[in-house]
Amino acid sequence: MAEQINPNYYKDKKIETYEAIVSQLSPLEVIGFLRGQIMKYMMRFGEKHGGDIDVSLTDTSKAHWYMEKLIQYLNDLKKNGGVIDKVNNVEELFKEKK
Repeated sequence: MAEQINPNYYKDKKIETYEAIVSQLSPLEVIGFLRGQIMKYMMRFGEKHGGDIDVSLTDTSKAHWYMEKLIQYLNDLKKNGGVIDKVNNVEELFKEKK
């Protein structure tokens, strides 16, 4: 299952694709990227390739992989005294404008 979540072709470079992306982002952007990846895999849960249980497990495992990355990133940020700007919740998108 791990091979399906983070395949070797992402790791065969001098720098892992995930690390290359994150290295170019601010803390708030990293958090947004990881939240977006989690949402993507949970929202498409089981939709690809016929939606069988294996596909559902893969989508859930990928979301979990990114969730672990987010938790680790936030813990590292806290440990190193880093700060982030206000993190908006999806709920903000649906507030009525006055």
